[in-house]
Amino acid sequence: MDFEIEKRDFLKGLSLIQSITARKTTLPILTHVLMEVDSDSLFLVGTDLEIGIREALPAKVHEGGKASVSAKKLYEVVRELSEEKVHIQKKENHWITLRCGKSVFNIAGLDPEEFPALPTYQEESFSQVSVPLLLEMIEKTVFAATNEESRYHLNGVLFLQKKEAGREILKMVATDGHRLSLIGREGQTIQGIEKGVIIPKKGVTEIKKILADKEPEERVGLYFDPTHGFLKIGKSLMVIRLIDGEFPDYEQVIPKQNDKRLTVDKEKFYACLRRVSTMASERVEGVKLSIKPESIECSSYNQDFGDARDEVEATYGGPSVEIGFNSRYLMEALNVIDTEEVVLHLKDEGSPGLIRPSSPVEPPDQLCIIMPMRI
Repeated sequence: MDFEIEKRDFLKGLSLIQSITARKTTLPILTHVLMEVDSDSLFLVGTDLEIGIREALPAKVHEGGKASVSAKKLYEVVRELSEEKVHIQKKENHWITLRCGKSVFNIAGLDPEEFPALPTYQEESFSQVSVPLLLEMIEKTVFAATNEESRYHLNGVLFLQKKEAGREILKMVATDGHRLSLIGREGQTIQGIEKGVIIPKKGVTEIKKILADKEPEERVGLYFDPTHGFLKIGKSLMVIRLIDGEFPDYEQVIPKQNDKRLTVDKEKFYACLRRVSTMASERVEGVKLSIKPESIECSSYNQDFGDARDEVEATYGGPSVEIGFNSRYLMEALNVIDTEEVVLHLKDEGSPGLIRPSSPVEPPDQLCIIMPMRI
């Protein structure tokens, strides 16, 4: 194996790979990056057996072959190199020699044949989705997935294709049991997810990283089999082991009788919550909303520091109601809504609140549900 590559391209690829390689493992090979070289490309492969990435990079190839070295160590070395071409050759005993300018590194490796193969897929089964659409759906849901690995069925995002009112709707849903975020978009069809698949949060976060660097006009190939999801952009591939579990029936969670409807400027409401939350208890982050005709009063109390109260104008003509919410959950929900105004649907102080953009389409294209708190 003998090739040359631009440092910038190499570093970018290694950054992606080393973020998913296993940290604590009894299999040393899982801490490695596999470098495979063909006629004009370098393929970097990394996996922790839950997520696998095969990233294609342009390279000047003198001799094909493959090698396996520590992903973290190679990343640290390349990061410190001068901005020149990186030249890598494979030596005996699976070592590699890396040269850049006057710098020379000899790095120990393992037998590349020990590196686990990524799951196989059917090339013709991929469905094409636009990069902006998939990125938007991820950004508007993944924040609501739980970080608790013990609740593994909630430690991911539900992805499904559904037919509603004669229209094919692509949906993503995430929840941690205290809040739920849902987005639906039409105009795209993906095979194999009619019953829904649960993509782990770590995998969704890695997809988001990859998509963030892509051009808006690019398209992503998606394919799902019973155990894995496959994402393909050009020559690059990501494979994610799906969560084998039952996602909660999210449709049963959506409030149907929230008849108190108020409209408020999103930025003003967010700023009000941010100010008041500075005095909220750090543990529960609770803020009380006092809904009155034409206004929302936000208040918080901290037994060690004091209290805070602020008010924002709102369009509301119903009876007064008081309800408590986690302020961070409210602000994160507002962050993923793009309209200038949001609509808050409430029933009473003990029922979940529903937040939507001010001009939703039917079927609802986006909503966030937040469970109330006693404050």
